[in-house]
Amino acid sequence: MRNLFIFPFLFFTACSLLKPNEIIESNQEQALKYSKQISKQDLFKDLSVLASDSLEGRETATKGQKKAAEYIKNHFIKNNIKSVFDTSYYQQFEVNVFDFTNVSLKINNNDLKLVDDFFVIGSPKKTQQKNISVVDVNYGIENNKINDYLNKDVSGKVVMMMDGLPKNIQDYNIIDGNWRNKLKIAEEKGAIAILLVVNNYEKENNRIKEHILYPRMKMHNSKKVYKNETPVFYISKKVKSLILNNNKIISFHTSVNNITKAENVLGYIPGKKINEALVISAHYDHIGYDQGEVCNGADDDGSGTAALLSISKAFQKAYEDGYQPERSILFLAVSGEEKGLWGSKFYTDNPYFELEKTIADLNIDMVGRRDTIQKNDDYIYLIGSDKISKDLHQINESINSKHIGFKLDYRYNKDSDPNKFYYRSDHYNFAKNNIPVIFYFGGLHEDYHMPTDEIDKINFNKLEKVAQYVFLTAWELANRETKLK
Repeated sequence: MRNLFIFPFLFFTACSLLKPNEIIESNQEQALKYSKQISKQDLFKDLSVLASDSLEGRETATKGQKKAAEYIKNHFIKNNIKSVFDTSYYQQFEVNVFDFTNVSLKINNNDLKLVDDFFVIGSPKKTQQKNISVVDVNYGIENNKINDYLNKDVSGKVVMMMDGLPKNIQDYNIIDGNWRNKLKIAEEKGAIAILLVVNNYEKENNRIKEHILYPRMKMHNSKKVYKNETPVFYISKKVKSLILNNNKIISFHTSVNNITKAENVLGYIPGKKINEALVISAHYDHIGYDQGEVCNGADDDGSGTAALLSISKAFQKAYEDGYQPERSILFLAVSGEEKGLWGSKFYTDNPYFELEKTIADLNIDMVGRRDTIQKNDDYIYLIGSDKISKDLHQINESINSKHIGFKLDYRYNKDSDPNKFYYRSDHYNFAKNNIPVIFYFGGLHEDYHMPTDEIDKINFNKLEKVAQYVFLTAWELANRETKLK
């Protein structure tokens, strides 16, 4: 407690030795005028869409994320904010989606029920097969003592076997019961799928259920990581009996591993120094569903995305009124943050503006709520502002002192911060490229990554103030003559 109290105080004391306006170079009268274009009414309107059930939690690479991307794109179009690309506002990147619900198993054209009757494991190849013969191969073991395949032709067929090892195991090695070893033997003999019959299926399906009902994702790259295998279906003894009593014929399909696309949405205002740019970023994706309940992510990071949209609108108004910034301003709405900062990594790996000419990233994430630590809403956590550029830190403090009046809390800026927030939002992909950053953050609350992170808990007075704060800092950075040091 003591350190958390003294640290901000020492920062304030050190900075108070400087006159707060000495470092500010831009026209603050105009900056303040256009910051008033940002209103809680607009923030509420945008967040009402972004955090609505219709966007289904905005999980990356899903329909809901794409609806959110379209809403952001249309905001840019409606407000005459330019795209950096010739034909689109989207910067797309590929995502591997592993969806174990995208499978089927049929007996006599009757669908079996996923989880209740069967599930699929491994990395099955994409296939669709109809009316395929099933061969029962006992435990599917072949070693120097036992051959469950003796006199059985399984080429082009499905093999059905018991999972694990028989109770009398003196003729078996432990590896004989491993499903991957069984799969290898079956593949070598030409089988096109395996049915593994589980003794205690109900217990097994409860263990695996939470892992197969929700898709997993990874950022796609050209290096092949997973080998596509022959499909392996786990089934119950009840299903085994159904197969044996129905001519040993089944149909099935698997399409588990697919490549899809996700989008960053980019709008910008051209500066006089066209190649130099300031980035303002927020992630618009969230986590989708939790145990079947939609997680709308009103604060995380609907709040930051709504702020980004209002900031872009205010800068565009200034631009149309003849106040072109010295440097270009890129409004970067990224997806994939919740999966591992994918969208911002893709942008920094494939930047529109050269990273060497990118002067800073102002990143806005979770700024519409009070956390579990603070006693009121009149604060903001700042992370990273002094790590690469001392000027950026001083400018941001001066803007706050002159116009905003937030309590600036730096507790999460410490290298010793156990939460490691500096590494957990999109600014970090800029920081690791030696680009100065500020992460504006409201802290964690009890609704973090929960279905209860809803719009009715957002403090729009605070959100408006944060958005104006970021706008005013961005105005100075985009218009000052002196480069950051």
